[in-house]
Amino acid sequence: MESSAPASAADGPVAPSPAVPARVVFRRFWPWARPDAPLLAVSALLLVAGSFGELVSVWLFKDLIDQVLVPRRFSGFWPLALAMLGTASGAALLTFAGGYGACRAAERFMLRLRTATVAHLHTLPPDTLARRRPGDVVSRLTRDVAAVEQLVVSGLVEGGSALFGLLLFAAAAVYLSWPLALAALAMAPLFWASARFFGRRLLARERVAQRRAGGVSAVIEESLRNSELARTCGQEAGEVERVRREGRALMDAELAGARLAELYPPFLNVLEVLTGLAVVGIGAYELERGVLSLGGLLAFAAFTAQLFEPARELSELASVLGTAGASAERILELLDTPSPVLERPGAREPRTVAGRLSCEHLRFSYPGSSGPPLLADLSFEIGPGEVLAVMGPSGCGKTTLAKLMVRFLDPDHGTVRLDGVDLRELTLHSVRGAVTLLPQQTAVFHGSIGENIAYGRPGASQAEIERAARAADAHGFVTELPDGYRTEIGRDGFQLSGGQYRRIAIARAFLRGTPVLVLDEPTAGLDDRSAEKVIAPLRQLMAGRTTVLITHDLVFARTADRILWLGRADARELPGVGRVL
Repeated sequence: MESSAPASAADGPVAPSPAVPARVVFRRFWPWARPDAPLLAVSALLLVAGSFGELVSVWLFKDLIDQVLVPRRFSGFWPLALAMLGTASGAALLTFAGGYGACRAAERFMLRLRTATVAHLHTLPPDTLARRRPGDVVSRLTRDVAAVEQLVVSGLVEGGSALFGLLLFAAAAVYLSWPLALAALAMAPLFWASARFFGRRLLARERVAQRRAGGVSAVIEESLRNSELARTCGQEAGEVERVRREGRALMDAELAGARLAELYPPFLNVLEVLTGLAVVGIGAYELERGVLSLGGLLAFAAFTAQLFEPARELSELASVLGTAGASAERILELLDTPSPVLERPGAREPRTVAGRLSCEHLRFSYPGSSGPPLLADLSFEIGPGEVLAVMGPSGCGKTTLAKLMVRFLDPDHGTVRLDGVDLRELTLHSVRGAVTLLPQQTAVFHGSIGENIAYGRPGASQAEIERAARAADAHGFVTELPDGYRTEIGRDGFQLSGGQYRRIAIARAFLRGTPVLVLDEPTAGLDDRSAEKVIAPLRQLMAGRTTVLITHDLVFARTADRILWLGRADARELPGVGRVL
């Protein structure tokens, strides 16, 4: 049976886009690493000191061979053995300290970058965020942030210490025997060419894999969130198939990268063996001529082995560059998303808010929309404590008007004023501190009922929370729950009815106590009995506050002082209410 599930990103190729160059990655993301620059420098120095300790250990090993093993003088064993043990222990401690310091800086970098990205996302209006798939955003904040860290912090420290170690052991190798060193360095172009060959191909595959991973997270989150709809429409198999398709696309992308990533180390091993054979062959010739001692040859072999590790780390930076470039592209896409609602320089906070709300010649259209404006030349005024009901057919701009009242959007033309002041002349904090919006969908966080009520005013006392709950007619059912106000609700907690969730939101609004309310379909989705239980606390909430009441319920709307009818040419008087605008 053919599924009617929505198409996933796996159904077609991922559109290519240029990855971010390494210099741009460092320039854009270094500010989040800069506070730990001293720690990074100290960590790098500790790792360098650890590498120097390893070099000294190898040199002591050479002396052990030449001064103890070859002449068979056991008396010299203990001093050299103790010196080697002490040097190796010191090097191990230095390496541990440097590695831990780098890890600490890396974790702090990820915390700062993730926090800054979330902070920027919270400056974007809900409509901007709604256009992004939550699962993909979560993937960017986790997997992609970690990938960028691998270059900007870990890559910087490990790459720097690896480069120093490479130069240090190369210098020691040249000092021991320059012919052997030349033989080993003659293999360097092969290492460079292999890093370039594999790095370019890994870059392309990593970019695809990163995008596929975001697609998998998005599809899984969307599928589970809409599981009720899927079951209602009999699309369980279709949703499973959609997740399987997206997962298969990710698997193919990961395997394509894994083939290269897993082939690279064995290829390097072959080059290392080839280099080792060249060193041993030339070293045996030098040993036969008496130019090099046995200890010197073994030490040189050890230096060569030590050279391979930093060389491998530096060559593996090629794949890190590819992954970080692809991930940086995805994170910068979030960070560079501009907010259509900006706070003007010099915006002020009013000392008091009386609650007079007005719109003057308001016009608004969503970007990219065709046809006439959604709102055109709309004007009205509500005095402090008055209630304006807004009615009209679906899609006529009622919810859009609510968003304009709290500056989630700005009008294309005209103004929204609070106490005669254009909202754009006020700080966003002061606007949203004066206006409470109750959206159609009641939002709750995973946490206790008390915490969800207090979310409107952090730091509220238990007595204030309970007072707000009583005003919202929620105290009764809350106290009947197993843990009362400590009962956990939300996605993984105790499940309440729609009316009960709505009364929690009303209690939150009571606790905020703002002079202006915008109620967007407060009884939508509730049956008559639940709606009746909600309307009573809503009327109490509206008392004495300037209220914009968006509703389809004409009976509820008749309690307003006036009704504003949107999307309708004929305006007429309705019995029991003021003038219809």
